[in-house]
Amino acid sequence: MTTHALSAAPIALQRDAPDLWLMRVADVDPAQLDPSQLDRNERLHAAQLAQPDERLSYLAAHILLRQLLAARLGLRPQDVAYLREPCPRCGAPHGRPALDSPSQPLHFSLSRRADLVLIGIAPTPIGVDVEILPPAETIAEVSTLLHAAERTEIHLAAPSRRAHVFTSIWTRKEAYLKGIGIGITADLATHYLGSYEEDVTPPGWTVINLPVAAGYAAAAAITQTPIAAPG
Repeated sequence: MTTHALSAAPIALQRDAPDLWLMRVADVDPAQLDPSQLDRNERLHAAQLAQPDERLSYLAAHILLRQLLAARLGLRPQDVAYLREPCPRCGAPHGRPALDSPSQPLHFSLSRRADLVLIGIAPTPIGVDVEILPPAETIAEVSTLLHAAERTEIHLAAPSRRAHVFTSIWTRKEAYLKGIGIGITADLATHYLGSYEEDVTPPGWTVINLPVAAGYAAAAAITQTPIAAPG
């Protein structure tokens, strides 16, 4: 199969922001997707996805990530090797995904939801998240898990804005938790992120609301302190 470079739009932010890329899966030609650029585990995972749309999204996201990293590392996409960093809580190898023995400090994060794929690449740990705005019943159920101040913010939002406020809070929180390597399984009420960039964020981190398509919200979290890559 001929190898094609996938197309994604950079998200333009202020200077010194991380590199952020947004791709619409609907714009991807399946003929451009070359599974040989993935590793064995990724190919097996893709083969196990029963829904064609889900398989297309997975392949597009992970091939794009490999192509972006390979361009920075001077490698072929299939030669980019990953590992899992130790979990900050228990030390087991299920923390942030990272490059195995990189030639330069480089961190990355990937998120995909429905028709959008979001990728962040930075010299320091980063987390990104994109979500589709949920229905009212999901907001009512999941809001109970959040920080008390975030629950209040959602409750006080106008009904027409409630889904956007909730999803902004959720994406900011998930991006941060991915950035520190814990993930969304952590206690969601512990960390206050809020829905706006001016909200207080954890010390040493910057959390950015990202411009995305209508019906979605997205965020990126990046630490201000360089951390040596493993290897």
